[in-house]
Amino acid sequence: MRTIGKYYKKTVLSIPEENRRKVELPVNWDNSKIEQDLFGWKLYSGKEYVECRSEEEARFLKVFLDSDVREVYVPNDDNYLKEILPPLENIKTKSDETTDDFLYGVVNRQLKARIRHEVFMEITK
Repeated sequence: MRTIGKYYKKTVLSIPEENRRKVELPVNWDNSKIEQDLFGWKLYSGKEYVECRSEEEARFLKVFLDSDVREVYVPNDDNYLKEILPPLENIKTKSDETTDDFLYGVVNRQLKARIRHEVFMEITK
């Protein structure tokens, strides 16, 4: 299985620096959501948010926010972002399903959260 980190390195970190920008993400409070308002798209985590150019950019950033990543580079080319987004979301979904299957029997919420965090830190390397 490909990991989020390997896919990210191959598709985003491999493009020239002038074709990408760094975005700092807020702390994930387990209730991240994407909303559109009059001024564009926003990715919320609790009361904090990141302004996004498009829904695709918000979805791209949500993958990393939900994986407990603090900062991420985003491609400037919207067409390229649309191209790489579906496989990235697919990898994230498969990672979530695998992690959830593994953690099914763990009832301690703190332990489950800590293990989930450690798993996502490993797969986003």
